[in-house]
Amino acid sequence: MTVTMSRRDFGKGLMATAAIASVPRVLWGASLTSSIGGVKVGIQTTSMNPLTDSPGRDHTDTVIAACLEVGLANIEYYAGFGPPVPNSGIGAQVPAKLTPEYERAREELRQWRLTTPLSYFEDVRKRFDAAGLNLFSYLVTISDDFTDQEIDAVCRHMRAMKVDLFCTNQTRVSMGPRLVPFVEKYNIRAAFHTHAMVEDPNEVATPESLDKLMAMSKKFMVNLDIGHFVAGNNDPVAYIKQHHDRITHLHVKDRKRDGGPSLDWGTGDTPIAECLKLVKANRYPIACFVEKDYRSAGSGIEESKKCVAYMKRVLES
Repeated sequence: MTVTMSRRDFGKGLMATAAIASVPRVLWGASLTSSIGGVKVGIQTTSMNPLTDSPGRDHTDTVIAACLEVGLANIEYYAGFGPPVPNSGIGAQVPAKLTPEYERAREELRQWRLTTPLSYFEDVRKRFDAAGLNLFSYLVTISDDFTDQEIDAVCRHMRAMKVDLFCTNQTRVSMGPRLVPFVEKYNIRAAFHTHAMVEDPNEVATPESLDKLMAMSKKFMVNLDIGHFVAGNNDPVAYIKQHHDRITHLHVKDRKRDGGPSLDWGTGDTPIAECLKLVKANRYPIACFVEKDYRSAGSGIEESKKCVAYMKRVLES
């Protein structure tokens, strides 16, 4: 996945936030789905974008309300919903061209990570717990410009949230050796997230790049994004069969091969049903997470509900 948010998205978020605010409070504590057909399921929180109405403030409660409306209990929480990031793109990989605006915002984010008390992250966990939601994993890119102090701080944040797993998002292969001592120190699993840029050996995009990372540490795992994997002309079904013991969770989405776009589920080239049924039939301890990232006329929440319905049709048949 790629996490960015334009000013236009923030404008759309005004309407989305108003809609979320109208969610009946009875939903808090309502029945939530943690598994379907014996398969653990969840949602990656950027699926419901746009959720935020403005940068620079904590949107945790807005995210929680959206998760409750979608109805899945297991949550992968995007780190960018908390810190006061002043412009889009911060929190992903370093852009090819640095601008003064980016560098100022990047340093603000770094200082936020280094100085925010752990009690903030403990409170985030308490809010999810109070809503009956399980913080399954955290989503944060350990970008090429992270300092060691920043890596250490993010690991401490995760321990404060009682999360022992994170999706590396856009983290590259070359950061693996630097991450090893931190994940082993804090007993945290780094689930390397796959992308489609197979021509670049530094990107986590091929079975070979994953093999290289998995050899570095037993704490290194795989977050297999089956849509991106297919867009890079890889076979997710074969990979799951061969490496199910190192896969923590799937990001379920539909993309076309040859670097094609993300599409409504069932209209691309990704074998979504085959992957879900494979996990179910073999009782692999692999969680399957909705990631809605295709363009649509409907809201992120409503489209995420459609994705959940798709998973139910497959896993309950």
